This record gives sequence, C-alpha cells and structure tokens, in this order.
Amino acid sequence: MKFIYITCNVSMLETLTLLLNEMEYADYQVIEQVTAMSRWGEPRQNTAVWPGYNSAIIVQEVDPMKAKGLIGEINEMNAAAFNNSELVAAYMWGIEEYTVVKPVE
Repeated sequence: MKFIYITCNVSMLETLTLLLNEMEYADYQVIEQVTAMSRWGEPRQNTAVWPGYNSAIIVQEVDPMKAKGLIGEINEMNAAAFNNSELVAAYMWGIEEYTVVKPVE
C-alpha cells in the first residue's frame, strides 16, 4: 500500500481531482483549506497579510506502479508550470499495515 500526500494552491485543486478521476483513483480525501508555508512561494495563511490557502489531497493506492504513475504525472505538471502558484508538492511512502475495508452487504 502506498500513501501519497499532495499539497497545492487551491487554484490547482480541480486540476488534481480531475487527474485522479482520469487515472481511476477511488480512495482519496480532500482537505480544502490548508494554511501553508513553502520555500518556493509566498505564505498562504488565509489572512489579510498573507491571503490565500492551499488544499491537500491524501491518496491510498495498493498498486505501487499506479502510485508512481501519479507522481510522474505531477512531475510533468510541475515542469509545465507557468508560475510558482501552479507548483504541486507530492510525497509518497509505504504503509506497513492497514485495515481491509469491505462494504457491508
């Protein structure tokens, strides 16, 4: 199991959720308003001094190759970014154990 944490300017959230849907990801959560500091852009603290905010997406994926494919797509998006506000950060790590969730019938 792979766990992928993605964070981006809220302006990129729709682009990323469309990508996840195109790649047929079924297990992910979206946190819409995340205040953030980063090395490559202005702080986004959702205040008058530092307006704006980030969003975060948390993805769980069993197939490691599919997870690597997502990271690859994000790297391509970053290579084509027009400015720093379009950059997306993504981090992936392995999960040792997890519960198997099965729908109740």
